[in-house]
Amino acid sequence: MVEKTANHGLKRLDQVTQLMEKTADAIRAKLPKVYSKDLVEVIFRLPYTKRQSLINIGLGTPKTVGNYLSALEEEGFLKSKKVGKEKLYLNTTLMNILENSSLE
Repeated sequence: MVEKTANHGLKRLDQVTQLMEKTADAIRAKLPKVYSKDLVEVIFRLPYTKRQSLINIGLGTPKTVGNYLSALEEEGFLKSKKVGKEKLYLNTTLMNILENSSLE
């Protein structure tokens, strides 16, 4: 069971890594002014991103990072959802890997 679980974890990690590389390439091609390695890393750190997360790593002002997130949403990389007073940007493809990955 330990071996099976370890192999499952490695498979999931490989899927996330491949998705991250594919997404980075697509963002670089479709939104070259928005693309940065730091941005891609933030949207893959958790299955959701907040505006403040981008501000905290120095990607820009609230207006600038809001424009980045809106552009990413328009191109289908993220999907926004209002939660309370805050807007979260969901990385749905990452969520699918994390949710639909079973040991079978």
